Amino acid sequence: MKTIQNLSLAFLMLIAFAFKSNAQNQIEIIIVGSSHDNSKSSQNFQEVIDKLKKFKPDMVFGEYLPAEDYSKLADDNWAKKAFKTKVDYIDKLNPETPKNIANQIKRDEKALASFAYYHNTRMNLAVEYAKSWDRGNFDYQIFVLEHYMKPKFGKEEFANYTKKFGSIDSLKKIGAIRPGSEYSKIYFPLIYQLGQNQIYNMDCQTYDKPWGEAWGKTDSLYKLMEKKAKADSLSPEAKTLNAIEKYWAYDKEDAKKFSADEYSGMNTAKYGALIEAWNFYGGRKFYGYAGFPTEAVKDMVAQWMLRNEGMCKNILEQAKSKNAKRVVVGVGAAHRVWMEEILAKNPSVKIVNYNDL
Repeated sequence: MKTIQNLSLAFLMLIAFAFKSNAQNQIEIIIVGSSHDNSKSSQNFQEVIDKLKKFKPDMVFGEYLPAEDYSKLADDNWAKKAFKTKVDYIDKLNPETPKNIANQIKRDEKALASFAYYHNTRMNLAVEYAKSWDRGNFDYQIFVLEHYMKPKFGKEEFANYTKKFGSIDSLKKIGAIRPGSEYSKIYFPLIYQLGQNQIYNMDCQTYDKPWGEAWGKTDSLYKLMEKKAKADSLSPEAKTLNAIEKYWAYDKEDAKKFSADEYSGMNTAKYGALIEAWNFYGGRKFYGYAGFPTEAVKDMVAQWMLRNEGMCKNILEQAKSKNAKRVVVGVGAAHRVWMEEILAKNPSVKIVNYNDL
């Protein structure tokens, strides 16, 4: 009996050790639901940055497409067209391209890691990122040059900067400088204050076309439901519409809390449910309701899920390749709940909510 008890104790200790070992090997990931336009926000962004700095992330990801993915997209894809405008602008001002641009990028990154104030090297690196279709790091280097390095420029460096990038108004026009974005307000300053040198790209645009088709179909059917509800206020469609409008309304108390700290608000369960309802015409909660375009919304959800799965895959592959232990992901607030649900199923991941920091 004693031997059996000893064996049982040893087995329990082995299980406990396995769980402890697994927990120690987990990647801690914070998906920070963010606004793409913070230009009118009253949020104290340094408070957000300070919270994330205390987490001590090894990597910071943004909703940027990996450079190698652009070549896989059709020329009419919105993300490809948007960045091509920047690439064409930089190519026009900087027609010469290094013969082995990948090696040159590595050399310039190494030089800046050793000394951050090689201003001309940083300018060259920004150009090289654009020519390599690395939008995230092109934007980041422009941000660093504009916000941290310009005051230290000499006369020749100012002239070189203007030659390579033109005026600040031109950079704003092509979207290389976006003062109200989550990157300018939070993630680029966070990376810089952490002493890190790059942002990691993790978006997925593979499913954009079928997503757009599903969205268009849903929108048409939802408008048909609205038309029927307007024609007969006692119809089943009217009852469904009233239920949706009641469900996705933000009450005064919630609105007050949200305005006091927007980023805390965007990362609550309440906001996660609401933004799904806003983006999916009511969302999964209303499957089967009279007149609700259930099948069309299901098609939307399927394509949205595929995109979020692709984003999570990009995060995990890069985080594991860098042996990262803690990761911050800045992403549109509509993605947060979906990505958390996907990543939480992976035993190598521990999800940390922004509000628990």
